[in-house]
Amino acid sequence: MRGLERFSEPACRSRRARPAILRRCGGRGMNMRTIIVGEKVEAVSPKSAAPLFVLYDDLDAEASKAWLVDRMLGAGELSAFYGPPGCGKGVIIEDMALHIAAGCDWHGRAVARGSVVYIALERKRLVERRAIAFRNKHGLRNVPFAIVGGVYDFRDVTTAAQIAEICREVEHKTGQAVVLIVIDTVSRALAGGDENSPKDMGALVTVTAKLQEDTQAHILLVHHIPHDSDRLRGHGALLGAVDTTIAVANGGAARSARVVKANDSEEGEGISFTIDSVEISQDGTTAAVAVPADAPPPPTSVGPRLSANAKTMLAILQEAGRDGLLTEEWNARSRDAGIGARRRADLTDARSILKRAGLVREYADRWRSQA
Repeated sequence: MRGLERFSEPACRSRRARPAILRRCGGRGMNMRTIIVGEKVEAVSPKSAAPLFVLYDDLDAEASKAWLVDRMLGAGELSAFYGPPGCGKGVIIEDMALHIAAGCDWHGRAVARGSVVYIALERKRLVERRAIAFRNKHGLRNVPFAIVGGVYDFRDVTTAAQIAEICREVEHKTGQAVVLIVIDTVSRALAGGDENSPKDMGALVTVTAKLQEDTQAHILLVHHIPHDSDRLRGHGALLGAVDTTIAVANGGAARSARVVKANDSEEGEGISFTIDSVEISQDGTTAAVAVPADAPPPPTSVGPRLSANAKTMLAILQEAGRDGLLTEEWNARSRDAGIGARRRADLTDARSILKRAGLVREYADRWRSQA
């Protein structure tokens, strides 16, 4: 067999050259040409690059999940906090972010300390006042917490590069790697785009994924709910992309933040808190801070009030027995019962009602009845 022959790209196309296959392998910062001649292979790369894959046999013998906030938010993942206006989600998100930056346990949960970049696309001044209130209450200084204002279109892939550059500047200034990026809110991040559009929401998901890749930080999205439902507002592309969703609610005596969806951990984890005011100026100006609270006792009612759709979907799941149903299986049987035929969101709404009531539980995309 002849030895390996080198061909330039034009030579590969030449009739006089031996038959060869030219492949281009795409990758970040890489333009690699691979030439195959007979049974010989040569890869020519203008510069070294990180491997594009890992083989099964090269996987570590053990692997533990890394947490940003123990048992609530995974390191380097994508999450969404959501809730109605006035529930306190802005206060509790900033409180958590400041605890992460300070390296202080949050509601008894260990955190991975690092710099935090809070992108306040709305109410930047309010975010600043809350940070001052936190500082006054806890007496903490030298906390690597950066607040970014302005207008950014997260449908544009160049935005990921802009935010990544800001993160590098923050890391240079603080000496700590950025571990959390908060984007407040999804509506403003779309810069006039349509939350219900698969194109616009899909573009936002792509840009946040690029930002994750560039920074290795956890990306936290602040979002809202429809006026008539407790689910994430807008197209389902966002729900499908996030690793964790956390619902924030005002229960009266105490507020709560609970894990509703978790791709790689237990659901139902959460914390309870109240809101207090701290004076931040001699003129009497105050700002809100979060205060840990004991979880309120469960309501002493005869049972949750369920919609007709929720009752039907619960009965379908109970009929499936101990094995439960995959989401798509449950959806299909519910559609056969007339739910979601005209409005697909009816399926999500009924499932959310059952989940909040503690009547169903999901793990690894399989649902089981808890009733």
